[in-house]
Amino acid sequence: MTIQNKYLAIFPLLGLLLSSLACSFTVNLPEAKTGPVQTFTVNEPLPEDSRTTKISIEMGAGELDIQGGSEMLVEGEIQYNITEWKPEVIRDGRSLLIRQGHKENLRIPTRDVVNRWQLKLGSVPIDLDIAAGAYKGTLNLSGVALTRLNIQDGASQAEVRFEQPNPVQMESLRYRTGASEVSLYGLGYASPAFFNFEGGTGSYTLDFSGGLQQDIQASISAGVSSLKIIIPAGTPARVVISGGLNNVQPRGTWNISNNVYETPGSGPKIEINLNMGLGNLELITQ
Repeated sequence: MTIQNKYLAIFPLLGLLLSSLACSFTVNLPEAKTGPVQTFTVNEPLPEDSRTTKISIEMGAGELDIQGGSEMLVEGEIQYNITEWKPEVIRDGRSLLIRQGHKENLRIPTRDVVNRWQLKLGSVPIDLDIAAGAYKGTLNLSGVALTRLNIQDGASQAEVRFEQPNPVQMESLRYRTGASEVSLYGLGYASPAFFNFEGGTGSYTLDFSGGLQQDIQASISAGVSSLKIIIPAGTPARVVISGGLNNVQPRGTWNISNNVYETPGSGPKIEINLNMGLGNLELITQ
């Protein structure tokens, strides 16, 4: 697949995000110009000690690929072909910001745009904050020492994976999204003490597989959407449902009393308060 064709699949998402801003008048903005693909290199060294470092990543429409395994604090490449989108890195003490450049009052073309971020994170404890627009994301955070994780995006197609236990205790994991397709796998490995997910109209999968290191208190809200919640067999869980939802499909072993769904087990427990509008909810133990 060519770079051009690859990114044609991403930018229709931007239309979903911008359609909500439509109004009764038209503003004629100059269109940003695409040019040759340029590469921006990120190569930030580890801090001198092992205290937690704050990393913030801010990007717009494009593709985001993040994983662990770096011997640096952050390393990778960002490819872009709109000059105004040239990224910048700002480091201030124990805080690091990687953000996409921008220029106000520019109309973004829907074709031929390249904005691909490929980053690796290091082994020190990290407080990670990601803000993105209409994008496709693959975040494999297996083994990354996350003390906090906060993700906020617009119209996205995103997958977040944890396939190994978090090396440190995670205080919180928050994810806020809009009209999106979002999947989080291995939340048990992440083991945040507090988990918050806010979705709009979309399709969402929240998989709590992985050995829990501590109890999880979860707050989940979604609009008109399709939501799948997966609890590993043998893990005690309690789901309390409120809102307009009237289509719940439990699979596996559940004890049901009105709007409360419980599954037996031993060890750390998952407590979920779920508020959901019209849509479809699958509760699965496996």
